Amino acid sequence: MNSEKKVRREAQLARKAETIKAFASEIRMQSETEMTIDGHPYVLLLNYRQGFQIEKLQERFSQILTKYDYIVGDWGYDQLRLHGFYEVGSKKGSPSQNIDRLEDYLYEYCNFGCAYFVLRNLDVQKPEPIPASAKKKPANRKARERRYKDKAYLEERVYPLKKKRPRKFKPARANNVKKPGKKRHFTIRQKG
Repeated sequence: MNSEKKVRREAQLARKAETIKAFASEIRMQSETEMTIDGHPYVLLLNYRQGFQIEKLQERFSQILTKYDYIVGDWGYDQLRLHGFYEVGSKKGSPSQNIDRLEDYLYEYCNFGCAYFVLRNLDVQKPEPIPASAKKKPANRKARERRYKDKAYLEERVYPLKKKRPRKFKPARANNVKKPGKKRHFTIRQKG
């Protein structure tokens, strides 16, 4: 029974290794700091605590990262995590995605003292824009209403105003005399 499980597990791991190999990126080192990843040039700017490992980068690198100016790889729980950053002053992305916020990212999202590295992309690829006809239109009613709400009105609606009637003045009552109250349906006991 155990040998069957072991054989199945080994076959499963072999299939996983083949899949990783099929989707792995091609990395060629030209010098200690210069490399090409899938034909795009990169420079290793910082290698803190020997965080740069070519084999793991080949497994984890994705084409979506080619749009960033900088790629930061950090290690947590023996797994490499890659995150992209833009050039300082770039209008792409949010301000938190600029490389000058790298220290904030490391303090906020990375394990304290973890190994990491910074790559600079020398050939930034612009992502292809999605044509308007290919964009999916919202199917649900709320999203459609939100879309129309955001558009400016071409005509301003004018609503008729109702005339207000003047209020009749009621004189205040001069004497507020209490009427004799009804008999209570309970008794109040006092300690004594």
